[in-house]
Amino acid sequence: MAPNSAFNFLLLGSALVLFCIPRRNYLAAQFFTIAAFLVALLGFLGYLYGNAFFYMLDSSFTAMALHTAVAFILLCFALLFARPDVGVMGTITSHHAGGLMARRLYPAALAMPPLLCWLVLLGYRAHLYTPEMGISLLGILNVVIFSALIWWNSLSLGAIDTQRKHAEFSLKQAFEQLEQRAAEQEEMARTLATAFTQITSTMNELSASSAATAEQAAAADAEAHRALTLSEEGTSAVGRTQAGMSRLQEKVKAIAQAIGFTQQQAGQIGKIARMVGNLASQTNMLALNAAIEAVRAGEHGKGFGVVASEIRKLADQSKVSAENINTLAADIQTAIESTARATDEGMETVESGVTIASNTADAFEGVAAAIAQIFTNNQQIALTAKQQAAAISQVVSAMNAINTQTADKTRLGDGNLVPHS
Repeated sequence: MAPNSAFNFLLLGSALVLFCIPRRNYLAAQFFTIAAFLVALLGFLGYLYGNAFFYMLDSSFTAMALHTAVAFILLCFALLFARPDVGVMGTITSHHAGGLMARRLYPAALAMPPLLCWLVLLGYRAHLYTPEMGISLLGILNVVIFSALIWWNSLSLGAIDTQRKHAEFSLKQAFEQLEQRAAEQEEMARTLATAFTQITSTMNELSASSAATAEQAAAADAEAHRALTLSEEGTSAVGRTQAGMSRLQEKVKAIAQAIGFTQQQAGQIGKIARMVGNLASQTNMLALNAAIEAVRAGEHGKGFGVVASEIRKLADQSKVSAENINTLAADIQTAIESTARATDEGMETVESGVTIASNTADAFEGVAAAIAQIFTNNQQIALTAKQQAAAISQVVSAMNAINTQTADKTRLGDGNLVPHS
C-alpha cells in the first residue's frame, strides 16, 4: 500500500472515531478530513500534471492509484458534509454574508488554480511560451479570475447590505410604530385600570347594598311570617265569632218565635178578659133585675134580693178584675209588641252581624292568602338577594383579579419598553 494512502486511511479513521465517541470533537475530525483531502488532491494533481512525485513520493514506494485519490476526495467531502452545521463547515454553510461569500469563493478557489496551472503547463509543454511567460500568465489569470469573483461577491454583498439597510429602516419604523402602539396600549391599560377600579368600587357598593337588601328581605320575611300567623289567628277568631253569631241568630229566632207565641197568648187573655167583663156586666144587669123582682115579691123575695145583691157585688168585682186583667193584658200586649220590635231589630242586627262576620271571614281569608303570597315572595326575594350578593361577590373578586393583572402588565410594560435608535 502506498504511504500516502495509508496516511489518508489513518487520518480518515481518526476522523470517524472523533465523530462516533461519546464526547464528539467535530472540529478536530474536520481538520483531519481536510488534511486527508489535501493529500488525495495532491495525488490527483500528480496524475493531472503528469508528475509521479505527487502520488508516489519516491520510486521505491508504491504509488496512490488515480481512482484511490478520487475515492479519498469523495470520502472527504462526505465526512465534511456529514455535520455541515458545526466546526469549519458551520461557517461555510451559515446563512450570514460570510457563509454566502465562502460558498461562492471556495469552489473557485479549489477548482480554478489547479485548472489554470494545468492549462499553463500544457502551453509550456507545447513550447508556446517560456517558463517565465507561463508563470506571468498564471499570475495574471489568477488576478483576473479572482478579481472578477471578488467584484461579483462585492456586488452581491452590496445588494445584501442595501436590503439589510432597507430592512433595518423598515424594522426601525415598525419598532417606532410598535412603541407608539405600546404607548397607546399602556395608556389604554391605565384607562382600563382606572375603569376597573371604578367598576370594582361600584360593585363593592352594590355588594354592600345587596347584602343590606338580603338582610331587609330576611327581616321582611320574618314580619310576613308573623303577619301570616296573626292572620291565621284572626281567621280562626272570625270563624269562632261567625259560629257564635250563627248560634245567637238561632237563639234570637227561637226568642222571636216564643215572643210571637206569648203575644198570641196575651191576645187570647185580653179576649177572655173582655168576655169576663161582658159576662160581669150581664151578671150585674141580671142581678139588678133580680133585686127589682125581689122587691116586687115582698117578703118572699127578701132572700133572693140578698143573693142578687151578693151576685151583683161579685159581678162588680169580676168586672173590676176583668178591667184590671184587660189593662194588664193591654200592657203585656204593648210590652210584647215592643219586645217583638226589639227582637226583630235584634234579628236584623244579628243577620247583619252574621253577614259582616262572613264578609270579615272572607276578607281575612283573602288577607291570609295575600300574606301567604307575600311570605312566599319575601322568601324568594331573600333567596334571590343572597344569590345576587354571592354573584356580586364573585364578580368583585374577578374584577379585583383583573385589576391586579392589568396593573402588573402596566408595570411590566413600563419596565420593558426601551426606545431604540
